[in-house]
Amino acid sequence: MQRLKGSMKIKYFFQLLLLVWIIVSCNNLYAQYDTLRVMYYNILNYPEDGDPDREDEFRIINQYIKPDILLVNELTGAAGAQTLLDESLNVYGITHFQKAVFTNGPDTDNMLFYNSNKFVLYSQSYIPTALRNINEYVLYYKSANLASGEDTAFLFFYSAHLKATEGDSLFRLTEINEYHSRIDNIANAENIFFGGDLNLYTHEEPAYQVLINQGVYPLNDPLPAGDWHNNFSLRQYHTQSTRTVNFGGGATGGLDDRFDFILFSNDVVSGANKVIYVDNSCLAVGNDANHFNVALNNPPANSVVPDSVSTSLYYMSDHLPVICDIRIESPQGSANSNLVITEIMYNPPEAGLDSLEFIEIYNQGNVTDTLSGYYFSGVNFVFPELILDPGAFVVTAVNSSAMLNTFGINCLQWTAGALLNGSELILLHDLYGNVIDSVNYDDDLPWPPEADGNGASIMLCDPTLDNSIGGNWAASANFVTNNQAGNPVYATPGFSECGLPPIADFMAIPTEIIAGGSVQFNDISANNPDTWNWVFPGGNPGMSIDQNPIISYMAPGTYNVELTVSNAYGTNYLLMENYIEVSNEDPVLIITEVLQNPSAVSDTYGEWFEVYNPTTGDIDMLNWEITDNGVDNHLINSSVIVPANGFAVLGRSNNSTLNGDYNCTYQYSGFLLANGDDEIILLNPSGSEVDRIEYDGGTNWPDPTGSSMVFTGTATDDNNDSNLWTISSLREPTFSGTTGDKGSPGTNGEKQNIQQTGFELDIKVYLEGPFNSSAMETQLTALLPLSQPYDLSPWNYNGVETVPAIPGTGLVDWILVELRDASDISSAVTATILDRQSGFLRSDGSIVGLDGNSKLFFSSSVTNNLFVALYHRNHLSVISTFALSKTAGIYSYDFTSGIDQAYLNGQKEITPGIWGMISGDPDASGIIDIVDKTGFWETTSGKSGYLPYDLNLDKEVNHKDKNDYWLPNLGEGANIPD
Repeated sequence: MQRLKGSMKIKYFFQLLLLVWIIVSCNNLYAQYDTLRVMYYNILNYPEDGDPDREDEFRIINQYIKPDILLVNELTGAAGAQTLLDESLNVYGITHFQKAVFTNGPDTDNMLFYNSNKFVLYSQSYIPTALRNINEYVLYYKSANLASGEDTAFLFFYSAHLKATEGDSLFRLTEINEYHSRIDNIANAENIFFGGDLNLYTHEEPAYQVLINQGVYPLNDPLPAGDWHNNFSLRQYHTQSTRTVNFGGGATGGLDDRFDFILFSNDVVSGANKVIYVDNSCLAVGNDANHFNVALNNPPANSVVPDSVSTSLYYMSDHLPVICDIRIESPQGSANSNLVITEIMYNPPEAGLDSLEFIEIYNQGNVTDTLSGYYFSGVNFVFPELILDPGAFVVTAVNSSAMLNTFGINCLQWTAGALLNGSELILLHDLYGNVIDSVNYDDDLPWPPEADGNGASIMLCDPTLDNSIGGNWAASANFVTNNQAGNPVYATPGFSECGLPPIADFMAIPTEIIAGGSVQFNDISANNPDTWNWVFPGGNPGMSIDQNPIISYMAPGTYNVELTVSNAYGTNYLLMENYIEVSNEDPVLIITEVLQNPSAVSDTYGEWFEVYNPTTGDIDMLNWEITDNGVDNHLINSSVIVPANGFAVLGRSNNSTLNGDYNCTYQYSGFLLANGDDEIILLNPSGSEVDRIEYDGGTNWPDPTGSSMVFTGTATDDNNDSNLWTISSLREPTFSGTTGDKGSPGTNGEKQNIQQTGFELDIKVYLEGPFNSSAMETQLTALLPLSQPYDLSPWNYNGVETVPAIPGTGLVDWILVELRDASDISSAVTATILDRQSGFLRSDGSIVGLDGNSKLFFSSSVTNNLFVALYHRNHLSVISTFALSKTAGIYSYDFTSGIDQAYLNGQKEITPGIWGMISGDPDASGIIDIVDKTGFWETTSGKSGYLPYDLNLDKEVNHKDKNDYWLPNLGEGANIPD
């Protein structure tokens, strides 16, 4: 684009200022551009030929391309148009697509689908020809100033399917002449688009020449002219055929013809009527120039579209769709967003190459932002699935390899386009087309002139400032390297050289406590704050300036938390409403085991005592005091979680190599356990005594050496009664190693009855979907919900299993465990259900509790035999054929070791000698049937996330899920006794 001369730029600048002032003053609108996508596609005799479910493929294609205006050829009836509208376009909550009225011509027909949020269908007609109608559709754009009576853009679309075969060029000319008889007699037609399956073999054909050069409204071809048929040098423009084998009709032979076109009038090139073509945006979707004369699914793998899209293009039609992007002048209301364009390299110091052009985006909000489907105007790029954390950057660039080589960062590469070396408007849109941020940079003051080819990027140091003002930008002074020509490069893609204001964020452990308990708050704010101001309504203290304060809550209730953070570059505030929940259950802990006189190691390292929590909520011992009747005392200064119905062990050393091979929960100091008489007293943060024992060194109490004293009573018994204590006789598995001091720290030991109505569960099971021949993949770990997902039908499990954060790595998914108490498996019907609990499934097949490691504990008593049923979101449920075996308070079962381990052989062999739960039941009906495909795969195919039809748990819903898991398992059912 030619750059304006100085005097012209000054005149233009003041005219623009006046125009902006008038617009803002009158109606609070400002001139912007809305970038939209036009698509033409021959859909191969839909729905008569081929797979009757091709709307599945059509949906995947359109979810990827996201056209706003879509014209199709070879539609065989009105019902097919309605199916595509209802099952391929208006899906996943989208309702804005509408279609034209179907017109039944002498052969296959055309159809228009359009985004009704953006356009209104003003009129439609058709031009009859000897073979097929050419359809005319006139749309106008829903401009924001229509209500005030202002004009908007009209667009004339023509959809044609011209006569096929190379020898019918004169027939095609006749059809084009019929079109000219129509269009040449329309006064003031504007923004004309003519496209479809034109069956043109060369630019020398009369029909093509008439379209391009003749008539009142000659058209433009955005792609190169030439002899397209079977021409290797023009292979990247071919649209037919995607196939080399004959199925479902259509042509074979591989990609070797350019039959599908989008042509447009001169005003679309110039922008004279509010619509302008986006340079280099026209292409054949899925043509990577590597499949000349071969099928689209032949090796190599398609390099320009995802596998799921490539597969759908292959099965949907023997043609590829063609697209072009257009920009429509549109007054827009101002938009607020947390995403800010913060750095631009528009003219790097490279003669003619500009391989280091980039745009940086920064998330200045307090929450993550999803950019999936967002796109730029100014360059051609649509964001893939992407989550941007607070305080994080994402960089898009013209050449990702050059960016990696120069700056050492990975970035996203533009599809097409480049940044102008002078003035240009860059727009960031959300997936609905709304403008999120815009920068109209320039190479003259007040914009930094050092960025105009002199090696520097422009950067917005303070993202809270208005980035539309040139004076808020600076030239980067961060020297990176000299390029091959010896020119210096200055830029900071992916970080800031001048500092950023902080973004307040924090987490608390735990967020649900019993009155009298404490909460550890951890600052996780971005951009290095140096001051913190906390407000804790209901807390003690109620305010703090510490970075990571510990706060006690004495009264039941639900409480807000506020945090204000600052650094040299700014301040940020965050309010978390109803964040801390405090219940009124009294905190109760019971001292249940004591090793006061170790033998294998010295007292200095080996002393410890165990506490048990008999309540239904976790208890944090932060700010609790350990003391005796003498001078020993210790204030617990960090979070020590004693889980509901679980244990914690406090000792003089948590170094297992010194203390006898046990990892204590907490290491105290200043408190000693006498080998004779002594006391252990627990005081909560308010100073109230919660528990004590007073052992006497042998008169009444046990006096062991090298063994622990064990409380043998229940949670309702007095643990200060010496008659309820004995000496441990085993070194139990919570110790590592088989020799040393005896005891059962952290577990319900051989002589303990504190959990007498409960037991632990040790279960191993594999899921077919994520299994990789030796273990299960854990690609979902980061996406797992914080609460169990089985509170819906058909499970209707009302458990409250929730975690503040996913506990570590190695987790596959949530799983629901159900226990049945029966004499045999055939009797283990629903009436025998004993208990249910949701936990995590690890990659090795073990089922663990909310800490990600410990076994599930059930407070139940088994009368007959125990059988376990397992339920997963999209795998068939199983139940154990045999009763579980019990050893030392642990019930165990391994589903993976044989086909008969699941009742009625309800598993499958997923690798030689290993069995797993069968994938393919996303509606959890217990039967893998067609509903699983039509109701689940069809509604989510092409999507990413924590989704029911992600049958292999790889975050993607695609053809692998349908073809590799649902289809082979079609007809399988769960075998759970009713």
